[in-house]
Amino acid sequence: MAVMAAISIADGATSPVTHVYNPVTDSPPEWVDSDAAVVYKHLQKRIIIDIKRAKTASGINRVKVQLTLPTGGDGVSVPANEVSRFAVANLEFLLPAKGSKQERKDIRTLVKNSLADAQLIDVIDELNSAW
Repeated sequence: MAVMAAISIADGATSPVTHVYNPVTDSPPEWVDSDAAVVYKHLQKRIIIDIKRAKTASGINRVKVQLTLPTGGDGVSVPANEVSRFAVANLEFLLPAKGSKQERKDIRTLVKNSLADAQLIDVIDELNSAW
């Protein structure tokens, strides 16, 4: 089993900044961005993973990953210490208990690589239609 450790992820800025997510709890596993400039806990970026193992050999393992990016208020219409909006990415893997490690690796790698595809980037970043 993996040991919970800090996760470093670069953001999408023109000059990317690497954010370090430190583990805060293991039930469910949760990491929080260690950015010291974020004063209010509820404004911290988070990664949460939920794993539900199949109960039978023919069942399905579920791995859910959630990334949350809250944005604080502007200090005018919404106080700076409150969340004015947030973006969330939910990713769920449905992995047959009878599946192989290679199949799990393949689906993870396909997801990772698909997010680097120009068409998916255009749909997500620009909210353009795929057609």
